[in-house]
Amino acid sequence: MSRFIPILIVALVSACGGTSNAPTGPTASTVAVQPSDVPKDMVRCDLSGDIQSFIQKEQGPDPSTSKSAANEWSQAQKNGATAAYAAIYTDSKSHCTDFASGRNDPAAVPYRLVIDFVLQFKNSKSAANTYTNDSIFGVTASSLSASGSSSIQGTKTGLSANSVVVSQTLSNQTFYIALWQNKTFDVFLAVLNLDAAAAKKIAISENSRIT
Repeated sequence: MSRFIPILIVALVSACGGTSNAPTGPTASTVAVQPSDVPKDMVRCDLSGDIQSFIQKEQGPDPSTSKSAANEWSQAQKNGATAAYAAIYTDSKSHCTDFASGRNDPAAVPYRLVIDFVLQFKNSKSAANTYTNDSIFGVTASSLSASGSSSIQGTKTGLSANSVVVSQTLSNQTFYIALWQNKTFDVFLAVLNLDAAAAKKIAISENSRIT
């Protein structure tokens, strides 16, 4: 089953040492969702890491997602991306394994799940152009904006001028899907089965690290 995570979710909702030369600003990994952002009983999945690590770790359990992620990363690099990071959290190690395997549609799982992809670009213009004109790991701002009344755009999201959020409940699933550009970063965040206030808090906390 083809399962590139963000595409499936959007389809559903739309139906520390270093040298003195080390960078001091935010990076894709420091912007990404941190353990302190999520409820204390959630765990960080081993699949989390820089994009090359994510692609490699998914090659065994889910080759389709690994290939899709590699293609998305290749396109992002053409658009000026210099780094990318994936952060995955859920409520148990067994659910981490389930998620990585690709056996189940992430948009239909009953457990709590946080999926976060962060792209860092060479400059803010490249980040803005990608947000406006291209996809961010399979998701476009236009596809989320087309979700109708459940879509919130711009500064009303509490994130940035270039942002869109879809927050809603479908059947027994609760979704908070956010896509935004802030300075040199583009972020895709999907929070499943957490209440809307907790999900928004995760997004706000992540965005606050883009300084």
